Amino acid sequence: MKGCVFLEENIQPSNTTSDLPPICISGDITRFRYTFRNGLRSAIRVARVVSETVALNHSNVRWFVFGDDDTVFFPENLVKILSKYDHGLWYYIGTSSESFIQNKLFSYKMAFGGAGFAISYPLARVLAKILDSCLERYPHLYGSDGRIHACITELGVGLTHEPGFHQKKIDQMDIHGNMFGLLASHPLTPLVSLHHLEATDPIFPNMTTINSIQHLFQAVTIDSQRILQQTVCYDRWFSWTISISWGYAVQIFPHNVYLHDALRTQETFIPWRKGGGVNSLYGMDTAAIQADPCRRPPVFFLDKVWLSGDGVRSSYRRMGASENCAFDDASPRKLEQVMVFSSKLELHYKQLQAPRRHCCDVLPSSSSSSSWKVMEIRIRECGDEELIYMHS
Repeated sequence: MKGCVFLEENIQPSNTTSDLPPICISGDITRFRYTFRNGLRSAIRVARVVSETVALNHSNVRWFVFGDDDTVFFPENLVKILSKYDHGLWYYIGTSSESFIQNKLFSYKMAFGGAGFAISYPLARVLAKILDSCLERYPHLYGSDGRIHACITELGVGLTHEPGFHQKKIDQMDIHGNMFGLLASHPLTPLVSLHHLEATDPIFPNMTTINSIQHLFQAVTIDSQRILQQTVCYDRWFSWTISISWGYAVQIFPHNVYLHDALRTQETFIPWRKGGGVNSLYGMDTAAIQADPCRRPPVFFLDKVWLSGDGVRSSYRRMGASENCAFDDASPRKLEQVMVFSSKLELHYKQLQAPRRHCCDVLPSSSSSSSWKVMEIRIRECGDEELIYMHS
């Protein structure tokens, strides 16, 4: 991968300059009009990053990928996702927002810039040639992504939706607060990016935002393609429903939950825009959370992950403040740890085109002295006719 961070002006050298990525300086934009009231003229500069990146004339380029300075990318997954598309064709790939009102105001057919978007080389080369003249027609638009969308639309190209770019689907993250519900219900595709993490609560309890991201990347380093992939299985003995968001968290519902309900996004977050009404509507299946914390499923967050001789092991434990909930021996709150066994996920071309969720099994605990405190689960591929369903 090659690239640089575009700035308005050069930065002063310092002791930390050597740790920075390559820096590119944006061109002058004073000749362009900008008429969106209370908007930022820098949107024009950011839009022109596309043509200025093409002008760098790097060799052997297949894709150009753009994102904001607060976008976290997952490089291996990005490459994997783009590999299923023919880079010789004209592609504009990204995702819309998880917020209904954001899509309504801007467009369902626009790749939101914070989530990041990809443009194939042949399309980017043509777009770069016509971009400046096209920008002259859109002084009234708000952002850079709206301008890119407008000009690509004029070329007759539509958006290819790819939910791995987080808008939620990550992730533009047009919401704030607690991101747990979003991350625990990531769609059935590799995670490509996360946005606005600095404007949300840290994704792990008792950690700073930076430490949380570093903690997540411990799992990403071990098995990037499996990160956040949701797997659901059922404990027949206790009638529990276990939802695993690999590398992040495990939820255990103390009762049977239909699969389609277990996959819903829990509304642990709040909308980016205040005011209620349409501002609180989302373009995804959501479920309200219980007001009483003791009625919510206990959550076990990633503790550590490591490679073993027979695959990958990850450990999840309770974190955060104690809820002081009363429970009995039939409650998952008695557990202290969840161990998950899996193999490193290597998705093939056809699996990317037609993904299928994995299955999992609750195993007899190997920790005999404390078996009632530890749950062990193995994730595996489902059989041809195997169903994921609760057992009555």
